[in-house]
Amino acid sequence: MCSVKNIDLCDSDKKAQIEKYQGMSLDELKGLVDEEETKISDAEEDFMREVEKLQAAYEQLMDTKDKKVAEVKAAGIGLMKSVIKNKETADKKDEL
Repeated sequence: MCSVKNIDLCDSDKKAQIEKYQGMSLDELKGLVDEEETKISDAEEDFMREVEKLQAAYEQLMDTKDKKVAEVKAAGIGLMKSVIKNKETADKKDEL
């Protein structure tokens, strides 16, 4: 496996990258690592912000759906279904 200790196992691109980093001072290298870790942290924060927006949108859509369902139920869909069932049962009895 390619690594600093096993550089002979690395392809030419990785070898060049390792040699570049080895040529840097410790402070330069630590600074570069800090910059890259900041990019990762920023990406994670952006992701979480967007997930929160999606969650809020989901909750709003769910609330809208629940209200519409409640309106339909309040308008008598249950009674309509009961009447349908009653009529179907009555029709079957008439057929006998």
